[in-house]
Formats: sequence, structure tokens, C-alpha cells
Amino acid sequence: MAVTNFIREVWSKHIQDDLEKKTKLVDNCNREYEGECNYARTVRILGVGEPTINKYTGADIEIQEMDDKKVLLTIDQANYFAFYVDDVDKAQSMPGLMEKYREKAVHGLAVARDSYVADLISQATNVTEIAEITEDAIINGVDDGIVELRQRDFDEEGVIEITPKIYNKFKKALITLSTDNPNYIKKGKVGVYDDFDVIMSNNMKNDGSYTYCDIRGKKAIAFAGQINEVEALRDPKKFKDIIRGLDTFGAKIVDEKRIQVLKVTNPTP
Repeated sequence: MAVTNFIREVWSKHIQDDLEKKTKLVDNCNREYEGECNYARTVRILGVGEPTINKYTGADIEIQEMDDKKVLLTIDQANYFAFYVDDVDKAQSMPGLMEKYREKAVHGLAVARDSYVADLISQATNVTEIAEITEDAIINGVDDGIVELRQRDFDEEGVIEITPKIYNKFKKALITLSTDNPNYIKKGKVGVYDDFDVIMSNNMKNDGSYTYCDIRGKKAIAFAGQINEVEALRDPKKFKDIIRGLDTFGAKIVDEKRIQVLKVTNPTP
């Protein structure tokens, strides 16, 4: 049987690695977590509380109990791909063919991961509204959003995530990145603004009335995911093989202070 020569571990690793390269919004999430990323599994994200700062007067000091802050992240998203291949053995022997199959599968999975994170972004509580998609309105809105973020003691590396349409109105204000660096292009980096990397993505949430972009740090949203299974099998009714795979993941806003949504009003049709 041809499918017995299918090396699932190699495929799983390649798809996971390619997903890490393809996703843009997921790349700007907190990926430090505990636990296995199996479907319906809960991942525990650990943290600690903030100590209270008191005035010292010479009297006995008060010792504060530090509370552990833990956030539970549920792996509740599961996406799969499944497609026919006439003969897995022959396909694996043809240079570049199996890579093309993987590329098609990875693209869809990457869009699904980023779209899920984009939907979370649209639900964040700190919002800067931008009334129109013009150069002045976008720049002023981004400036206001950065101020709001920094007034919440934001002091880490951050990103501004926008759509191509909004980037088109914003690009004159950016410090241009080196165009000969392919990693910038693959990760959607199109420039730098006020020390924030600017990321362009087609997957930002658009509900028809508004487009939801954002300014955030990596600690705002936690993400956990992995390719759980990739396998090949023979179709019992056709003279073809099947390749299928399962991607499970979860994401959650874990620190609202580190994200500012840019809620942009869409043009009237």
C-alpha cells in the first residue's frame, strides 16, 4: 500500500514550521504556555499580582501576600484539511510536488489562525475611533491610540496591525524598511512608526460597518496551537490516496492594558 511510506512526522513538522512563518497576527501573540495543545485541553498561563507600594514611616511594615494570577486558555478551535492524491508514493518522489500540496494546506490554516486572533482583537475594550479612512484621520487616530497605550504604562516592543487599504493612507508617515529583506515581506512588516513595527494583514476583522485594526504588545493576547495529526490513507471507494491533517489551537486576550483597538469607520458604499 502506497500510504505506508508516508512519513507523518516529517509532514507535521514541516506544516507546523510553515505555519509559524505564514501567520502574522499570531506571530505577535504570547506563545509561552504550559500544557499540551490537544483539542478541549486547558492551558494554564501563569502570572503574579502587583505589589502595593506604601510609605515608610519607621513603624512596622505590612507584608503583602502575593496572589498568583493564572489565566486559563482553552484549546477550542480545530481546523482540518483533507485532499486526494492519485498516488502518495509517486508524489513524494517528484521534487517540489509534495511541497506544493503542503503550501496549499498551510495557507488555509494560517488564514484561519490569524482570522481568529483578529476577531479577538475586535472585542478588546480599549478603543480609539477613527471616523474616516483619510491620511490625516489615520495618522491622528494612530497617534491617539499610542498615547492611550502609553498612558497605561506600556513599555515593551509593540506592533501596529492594519489592512492594506489603511496602510495606503498611512505609508507616507512610516520609516521604510529594507525591501531586500524577504523576512519583512513574509511577516507583513511594511515600516516603523514611533518605534512600533507596522504589520499589514488582509485578515483584520471587518464587520461591514467598521474595520478593526490595533496597536499592541506581545503580552496582550496568548496563543497556543499545534498540528495534532497528519496522516495518509487509501480511499476505500476510489483508486486514490487521501492526505489529511488537524490543527488545534486557542487564543485569549490576557492583558487588556496592552492593546488599543483602532475602530475605523468604513466608507459608505
